[in-house]
Amino acid sequence: MAKLTYNPSVFEARDLEAARRIILTTERDQTTDLRWERETPYLADLLGKALNLKLGQTVIDYGCGVGRLSKALMEQFNCRVVGVDISEQMRSLAPGYVGWPAFSAVSPQTLDQMIADGFQGDAAISVWVLQHCVTPQDDIARLRRALPDGAPLGLVNMRGRAVPTQERGWASDGLDVDTLVRAQFPDGRTEGLDPGVVGDHIASFSYWGVYR
Repeated sequence: MAKLTYNPSVFEARDLEAARRIILTTERDQTTDLRWERETPYLADLLGKALNLKLGQTVIDYGCGVGRLSKALMEQFNCRVVGVDISEQMRSLAPGYVGWPAFSAVSPQTLDQMIADGFQGDAAISVWVLQHCVTPQDDIARLRRALPDGAPLGLVNMRGRAVPTQERGWASDGLDVDTLVRAQFPDGRTEGLDPGVVGDHIASFSYWGVYR
């Protein structure tokens, strides 16, 4: 982003409660607690079924935070999850929150090394993440390398961009994430989120999709 400096410190969390407020911000009448309670099982069910998750499969949760959706997916679909996050604090909190031995949390750089060593997942999700990444095309390319041909990627995202910067807070660089994803995963479909679950405001600026 020209003349603006990416600020990853906004994702630093001293404890679980701080992490929850970062992961799910209050949006009008949708508080962090309400979103955590209602949105989490809704998205886990929506994405898990759309990805056709099966017992024992390995899912990459890209931008896992403390493992909010990793935990829900593991409980519902009995899958394994590799969580990936840029925040060391989030990664350190995640194993305790998830509480499953089949979960691990790694940095993007560690995932790169795992891929170089031959690792591939069976499916991947990225929820409220690519809208914030400084170079989303690089993150999408990493996800493509981490999945075999035909494997599904499930996304939940804002329609616009909100990149954390030191100079202007949250800023948009005008990139279209859906277009960038389709360059790597050309078979995709997107739909709106259910306003009855996420609220009218969140539904108005967001979408979910599955790509292959």
